[in-house]
Amino acid sequence: MELELKILKEKVIEDEKKSGIGSLYDDDKTSHQHIQLLKTKYAKMKRDFDLQMKRLDKETLKVMGSQMELNSQIKIMKDQNQKLNSNHLSYD
Repeated sequence: MELELKILKEKVIEDEKKSGIGSLYDDDKTSHQHIQLLKTKYAKMKRDFDLQMKRLDKETLKVMGSQMELNSQIKIMKDQNQKLNSNHLSYD
């Protein structure tokens, strides 16, 4: 009985290698093991992607804040420049 189970298991492994995802890899892992490895790999890739997106979102907000600050400074400088020009013209 034990020998029959071993032979059957080897037959199943051999069949998996010949078809499906098992045929993509030349090793002793079953298709279920390959699928699990792929799931783990893509879960990590998704996690890394999400972290990178959070970092980029934070950086975007930081840049937008700097842009608003600089735009405000430009507006203040333009207003001051315009005042100076209008005062200068009124003295002429």
